[in-house]
Amino acid sequence: MDKVHPPGTVILLVDDNPQNLQVLGKLLQEEKYEIEFAVNGESTLEWLKNRRFDLILLDLNMPGMNGFEVCKRIRSDNGMCGIPIIFLSAESERESILKGFEVGAQDYVTKPFDTRELLARVKTQLDLKSKTEKLEKINEWLGKKIDNWLKVSVDRPRGVETSDLNAKLIEFDKNQSYVQKDICLELSTSIKEIEKLIGKSNDSNINDQFKEIIKRMENAVTKLGKL
Repeated sequence: MDKVHPPGTVILLVDDNPQNLQVLGKLLQEEKYEIEFAVNGESTLEWLKNRRFDLILLDLNMPGMNGFEVCKRIRSDNGMCGIPIIFLSAESERESILKGFEVGAQDYVTKPFDTRELLARVKTQLDLKSKTEKLEKINEWLGKKIDNWLKVSVDRPRGVETSDLNAKLIEFDKNQSYVQKDICLELSTSIKEIEKLIGKSNDSNINDQFKEIIKRMENAVTKLGKL
């Protein structure tokens, strides 16, 4: 069966051993991933300044800058810090593995690795990255919507448009986890309550009600962004 990945999925392989790069590169190319190579920490950082990568497979023991230091530098750079990193290392000691996570790696695979396991871990990290990016976009979009709602006068409630937000939430709801679904339901419920307030501008409590609903929606957006 043909392998299908998001268009333009690019993985950076970092290892000072050319044979390791060749073996790993061949494996990932067979899975239809696009790959690039780096042989040390310095060339890794140079690559990251000039190209977007979706995942880094990073060797731990390299001359000069080791994998831990490379990972720390990536995590300290706002332009690179969101790239998932999987350490590949012959070191299987618990302390080494823990340090890998402490410096910011998403995963740690020991050599020699099982091919199926490595490919599964690669796919998992790429899927998580894709979902995180989608959540960030929705979070940003919802934040802008809420800002717009806050600017709408309660005396002119018909200026609040909710149909496009409901459609967006329904579409998003189809493919997300139960926790995310609960948040979407919370937002949709708040939207319906806002709609009920439309036409009730003579109600002395409408302003407080409106603010309370908006507060709940903001809390939901915050939770959505933390997933």
